[in-house]
Order: sequence, then C-alpha cells, then structure tokens
Amino acid sequence: MKQIKLSIERFWIEPGNFERWCELLSRIPEKTEARSIKEIAKLYLGKDVEEKDKKLDRSKELFGLHGYEYAKHSRNFEIKGVYFLTRADDGYLIRTEEANELVAAYEQQHGWELLLAKQLLRYSPRTRVIMHMLLNDGYFETNSQSLEQLSKWSLCFDGTIYHPFSRNPNLNDMNRLLHEFKNEALGKDWRNILAQEEIELDEEWMFVGSNGKEPAKTNISSFMRAPMQLFAYLDWFIEADVGIIILNKEKVLEHIGSRSLFSFTNVQSISEIEWLKKKVGEEQDDRGFVAIEPLLRKLMERFYPTWEQGLARFVDYYMTKSIREGLFYIADYESGQPRHGRGYLGKREYQLLKLEFQR
Repeated sequence: MKQIKLSIERFWIEPGNFERWCELLSRIPEKTEARSIKEIAKLYLGKDVEEKDKKLDRSKELFGLHGYEYAKHSRNFEIKGVYFLTRADDGYLIRTEEANELVAAYEQQHGWELLLAKQLLRYSPRTRVIMHMLLNDGYFETNSQSLEQLSKWSLCFDGTIYHPFSRNPNLNDMNRLLHEFKNEALGKDWRNILAQEEIELDEEWMFVGSNGKEPAKTNISSFMRAPMQLFAYLDWFIEADVGIIILNKEKVLEHIGSRSLFSFTNVQSISEIEWLKKKVGEEQDDRGFVAIEPLLRKLMERFYPTWEQGLARFVDYYMTKSIREGLFYIADYESGQPRHGRGYLGKREYQLLKLEFQR
C-alpha cells in the first residue's frame, strides 16, 4: 500500500472540556446497533439526523471517536479518529477495549485524563508528530501568546522553525511534518492494526487526504488546541524561558513510564535508555568503565529539567529505579578520582561502573 488516508482529526469541540468524549462514550453501549457515526448520534445521543443531508454541526467531535475504515476491494485504509469506536465483523460499531477502560475510569473519576492523553499519543498522527519533536528537544515559541492563540505558536526543531498550527494555509506546514516524520506520526499501534488487516506498506508510502492529495488543514489550530490544552493540564509543558515552552519530560515519564513511552512514540531516539546506552559507549574507557555521576548529570539535564533534589539524590534514584526495572545491571565497579564525583549510593568504590544493558 502506498497511501494512508487521514481524515481531519476532530477532538472535543470546547478545548478545555476534556470530559466531553468520556461523557459521550458513557452513553454509547459497548455493542451498538449503529453502522455509522450519524446512527450513533441518532440512536444514543438524541441528535436529529433524519433529513438526508442533515449534518452533525455541533457534534462533529463524534467523528474523532471512530477508528478507521478499510475497503478491501479498493485497498483504501483511512484513519478516521483515535480508535475509541471500531467496526465489528457484522459491520456494527462497537466500543474498543480502550474506550471501556476510559469510561470505567471516568465513572470512578480516577485517572481518566491520563488514559485520554495516552490514547492521543497512540492513535493521533498529528499529535504524535508534535510530541516526537518535543521529545527530541524541540520547543514551542509562543510569541507571547497563550494556548488560546495556538495559531500564533511556532515549533522549533533541529534548527528549523515550523508552523503546524497556523491559520494561513500557505504558511501551515503540518503536512510537511506528516511527510518528513511519517513513521513517527503513524506509530506502532496503527501498524499493528494494518498487520491485522494484512496490509503491507511500501517504503515510499505517504499520508493523503480523505478527498485530496494532501490531508486537510481546515481549522487545524482549533482542533489541535484540544490535545495541547490537555497536555498542559497534565503539566506536560513548562516554560523554560520567556515565550519558550518545552516538554516536561520528567512528568511525562512519571505518568507513562519509559517503556510505555517508547512504545507509544515508536521512536528510538527519544528513549532515555537508548540515549544512555549511546553515551556509555562514547564515554567508557577501554575497559568498559564510565564515571557515573558526570554521565547522569547530562541525563538529568536532558530528560529531567525540573528535578530539584540535587545531583547526588538523582544518581541514587535513577540507578536504583533502572536496576529494579531491569533496564541494566552493574557488571563491575571500582573507585575513581575526586573529579568523578560522589559515586552511586555515596560509595567511593561505585564512582566508576560497568553497565550491562538488558536490550
């Protein structure tokens, strides 16, 4: 397959109303008698859609709940939304396992915001491509505007300035990002679904629009404000300087975990453990030993910019946590020089370590 169609991604209409999708899903049964989103609106949400050309105007956010459509005869695969609803073998729409989990958390009023954010990270290509850049040290320039004026924000990455939220269609380059980082935008979960449908992507595959050569950019700043405000609510964004917003990687890792984050993003370069492996390879001596405190200082500054408990505490925390999670183990250790710092757990013999990674 050379093309994947990508619909306009419609999230909840009011950007700050994160509960909206949860509330709608709680009114839709796990197994419906509906074959379309319009039938969902009519049967379960009290919407008047009887007229032939009646549109869902103030309920277009419903389309964002759908997963995908696949026409086997034409081999057309289209991403419609973030996969809270999918189609059963008999053609009727049903809630996915993720939707059931979200509804349960919403009814218990515990943890649903994070589940919603995780779903966007897994299934929203436009959200994923933005997060890929932020996770790899990109940052927002707000131009002194709040999130309410997201269209004025630009995104700086690897020396290039992008305008993925601009209202000006000639300036907006979201589709450029979807082209340059298509694999990061698609991600592991959509690839798994493609595999289930026995679809293989050509190396030169690309995103296209539902009805055109390129995905639509209509009202993109309004739509994308919804996930960005959710992430801000979760404290995933912090102001690094006046008008500069970066990703709070420490908070994201706390909420999601390094292994899950790696799975969601499908981008090896953003994984802190992959970064650490690379740095160990660069800084170890000819016997395989590395000075652990100077190394973890760099990791702390890169991935934990808001850590406030000092380097020594960070070294003990990070090493203990990583060993417990099985990310690596200490194969050997020995004392170093005063310039090598305090050492893991304050032990001089743990100044120089030989780390063996599990993957």
